[in-house]
Amino acid sequence: MKKIEFPYCNNVFLDNGIIGLYKYLLKDESLEKGTHFDLEEKRLWVEHDALFELLERTYYTMGREVYDTYTQKQEDEKGNLYFRVNNKMEMIGEPVSFPKMNTYGFTELLTNNAQGVTTKETNTLKFAEIEKKYPALSVQIKDEFEQRKVKLLSKIYLNERYTKLTRLETPTKAHFDEGSQTCYLTGNKRKKLVDAQNISPFFSGLTNFNSLLSTNDKKICWEALYLSRFSAVTSLYQYPNKLRDALNVYFVFSNNLLNLDFLISQRFMSLIKDQDSLKINEYLANFPRSEEDKKDIYLGKSNDFVGVNETLFFLIHCLYKEVLRTKPQINQSEFRRTIRNKPVGLVSIRAEAFASTMRPKQFEYVTHFSFVTELLYHLEKGGVNWRDIVQSLKILKPSLGQNKNRYELERQFRELVLGKVIKAKSILVDMEGFFDDCYGYLLDSLNDPLKAIGYKRYNDLLDFVTLYERIINHKIMTDKELQEKAIKLGAQIGQGILSYGETPERKTNARQGRKYIISLRKANQYDRFLQELARIQSRFTLNYSRDFLDSIDEERFQWVRQFVIISALNQINVELSPRKQDSNQSTK
Repeated sequence: MKKIEFPYCNNVFLDNGIIGLYKYLLKDESLEKGTHFDLEEKRLWVEHDALFELLERTYYTMGREVYDTYTQKQEDEKGNLYFRVNNKMEMIGEPVSFPKMNTYGFTELLTNNAQGVTTKETNTLKFAEIEKKYPALSVQIKDEFEQRKVKLLSKIYLNERYTKLTRLETPTKAHFDEGSQTCYLTGNKRKKLVDAQNISPFFSGLTNFNSLLSTNDKKICWEALYLSRFSAVTSLYQYPNKLRDALNVYFVFSNNLLNLDFLISQRFMSLIKDQDSLKINEYLANFPRSEEDKKDIYLGKSNDFVGVNETLFFLIHCLYKEVLRTKPQINQSEFRRTIRNKPVGLVSIRAEAFASTMRPKQFEYVTHFSFVTELLYHLEKGGVNWRDIVQSLKILKPSLGQNKNRYELERQFRELVLGKVIKAKSILVDMEGFFDDCYGYLLDSLNDPLKAIGYKRYNDLLDFVTLYERIINHKIMTDKELQEKAIKLGAQIGQGILSYGETPERKTNARQGRKYIISLRKANQYDRFLQELARIQSRFTLNYSRDFLDSIDEERFQWVRQFVIISALNQINVELSPRKQDSNQSTK
């Protein structure tokens, strides 16, 4: 067999594997594109006189770079040895030291960080077997470990260091001949399949990548297994914390291989960290490429985002910024064309630790990627500073400050809101609750400064929710004037509360005004809302616009009420908040 084809199969997992393989074929200087291989819309073909030797060489070359990862500390320690021996099992020269290795990211899901293996099975022997068959060699091996103060383990590696990549099974003709056994990933019928469940724990619980969903027999064809290993080449991943008890993985998908290759090459790969950065980062995340050089571009450091939705939002924003970086003067119509010129979507996988394995817990397709990026662009052009917004959305109830998982709890609300933004859902109810929670915590911090909830840009948050709801909420998008009047009324109420009295004590007034905010929040019926407005008007001697009150009806009063409350709380929260030298928190 001198030629093999890997067809596009609309399976994000395997299609990314095709692009990963293509990247490594391009790196091979002994090959010529168009003669030995080429990528087309619906297939990648490879042709070579020594086809399987080429595929095997490419496989292990990729494994050395993608699977055989180690930290700087592991590299310095060099905690492993392999021994060069001849056919008579006599040691040749000095042993070669190499680092202990682990697999990180999607490779951990694929192999469960399995024990390393040599590419040739005969190059791995148990020390007990060597002691029995080759006692002289065993003494030499033991001495070398002792001299280097390296722990002697049960397995000894000969003539090559181990790799963390699963050993590639040599294919036979039966692996490619048409037969009665069906590959559950591709639907190919073959005489012989590979038992994927025993090779990769990831496959055993995986149904989301299954193109057929027709069988429980976890066997796949040889090509599918081969491509599955290459899929890690194009994946982006992030561990939410140093415990590595959870993992977020992302893939891009498109409608054909050429488009997929373009998106990965021009968008995704530019985000991936280089090997030195990965070592320094200890492989906690392989994106974005440089957080320090672009700290004003990104939303924050990648380890600030731990939830599924907020990490996905962080990634989408990184990709969005990469488009703007390459075309900084782009206008809205050109931006839309750039985003939509290639069909694109994202796949998000969340895995969590269970016993000694990482198991997929959540799988999601983001098919409206273009809409989300256009939303980011439109809001940013409207004055929204995304970095300030996402940092201001973090909140932790002061009583939970000593909780072990306080880091995750502080980001829980942001996870909720950004998840809704990704799906273009209303966040009005959530933001009303957020502003009110901040109000309560700020009042508590007046008595106990240790209960402070951190600096937040309330004005920016108000602008954000105003613009966002105007875009995605069909009830509001045609009532911009009414929305603006509701915000002005809320500001009037907030200032009325703060300025009450002949010589107003604004912080005292803020505390005493809480009952009026509570009453507004409880006014869930149209008539009661109008009654509460009248009560506040009378108490604080406010002048309401008659036209505005007449324009509120039962159909619209709920969202009007929410904007009134958020705007009023914006005035009060800004007054109660600590000031910053560069603050933009003067009330609007």
